Amino acid sequence: MTDRSFLLAWRGALGAFVLAGSTGVLYRIGLATGWTAGFDLVNIRHAHSHLMYFGWVMPALFALMGTYLSPAPSTRRLPRVIGACFAAALLAYPLFLAFGYRPVDLGEARLPLAVIAASLNMLVWYGFVLYYRRARRGRPRSHALHLWDAAVTFLVLATLGAWGLALLQPFGIDDPRWTTALTHVFLDYVSEGWFVLAVLGLAYAVHAPRTGWWDRTSLHLMVAGLPVTFALGMPGSLVPATLRWLAGFGGALVGTGLWIAVVRLWGVADGRWRVPLAFLALKATGQVIVGLLPGLWWADLHGLRVLYLHLMLLGFVSTGLAAAAAMLRRRVAGRGTAVFYLAVGVVLASLLPFTPLWPAGWRGSWAFDVAAWLSPLPVLAAAWLIVRTRPGLDQEPR
Repeated sequence: MTDRSFLLAWRGALGAFVLAGSTGVLYRIGLATGWTAGFDLVNIRHAHSHLMYFGWVMPALFALMGTYLSPAPSTRRLPRVIGACFAAALLAYPLFLAFGYRPVDLGEARLPLAVIAASLNMLVWYGFVLYYRRARRGRPRSHALHLWDAAVTFLVLATLGAWGLALLQPFGIDDPRWTTALTHVFLDYVSEGWFVLAVLGLAYAVHAPRTGWWDRTSLHLMVAGLPVTFALGMPGSLVPATLRWLAGFGGALVGTGLWIAVVRLWGVADGRWRVPLAFLALKATGQVIVGLLPGLWWADLHGLRVLYLHLMLLGFVSTGLAAAAAMLRRRVAGRGTAVFYLAVGVVLASLLPFTPLWPAGWRGSWAFDVAAWLSPLPVLAAAWLIVRTRPGLDQEPR
């Protein structure tokens, strides 16, 4: 990628973060006051989460991975894929905001417009997968590449879950167990598989530590456990006992693998990566605890599940992307990144009162007000990062 292409992609991804985060602010205001600007509260949540996935993390990952895979500006393929990714994400956003997953009457037909638009995103992802296969060809085998190979595999598997979901109605399958399972195959393989492993690969790529048996074991544990962890997001009543046990065990394997990676990276990590790695350690701890304690189920503890998802996506993934960009472009670093970290930490802390971790006697409606007032902080910090981003590559990708 050229310097200009990377700059446009990074600023565009941060712009999507600002828009998606602002939608999340509206959601928090709706929970606190009931005011939703005329939109359905559930649709606001869907629009927020889909734009964070499709418009922020996806293109940012594509750009950062591409910078390390193809440092020479010899191909226009990746910038085109990233541009299509932005276009598809921005097309789906207003449709989710207006309609959610609800079908819309168009003449005599009823079509789920938001779902159709979201499907275009998956076609773009296939374009990145093709680029990745070509870009990695002939490169020296590194642990970062091993992590990215696994991440891309889970991205492809996630799309199979989405296509499977689309085929349920034509085949006359109306079973909430299948619908919920395939939904979480899609969402969890994207987040737990693609996002986490790809950002972890960035951490290894920028630090290039000496790797060995422990690093390979870490990856093997994660790859072994991830395929069944989608069930942890399903309501417990829909999950058979055997799958519940397998999902818990798989979560413990993934958490253990992540902890090994954190320990391996911590000693060599640049200071800007310490915060993302700390968030990853907290996420891994949660997975191990849920996996080992019988009767503890994510989906049945809504507040704890929300905190966990934000710890993963806002905590590790988003700050990890900022850390990778900061190491690649020193003009993105400094106080801008530090302020972003602080804002993320404050918002994560504001979610604690909604979990069983918070003393019952201290809970109350005030928590909704506090969460609403603090929710704009990451948005403002991301906007500042956009302003602080300047042209010019500061160090060669490793």
